[in-house]
Amino acid sequence: MSEKQDHVPGAVVRISEIVGSSPNSFSDAVRNAVQAAAQTVRGIRGVEVIGSNADVDENGNLSLYKVHCKIAFVVER
Repeated sequence: MSEKQDHVPGAVVRISEIVGSSPNSFSDAVRNAVQAAAQTVRGIRGVEVIGSNADVDENGNLSLYKVHCKIAFVVER
């Protein structure tokens, strides 16, 4: 689908929820989620982080950052 077709009135956009994670940061967790989704979903146009949390190790350090996201992509006709 071309860039112009994405903005045609009446386009249909689908929303899917995904969870991404990273040992480094919340930003990396979002990037990982979108990159993983892009391996099987074409036409991703946006991402919304709707929640985040982290695991804490035995020393009180954040050990795994997790994000709950919605990704939006255009439905091809």
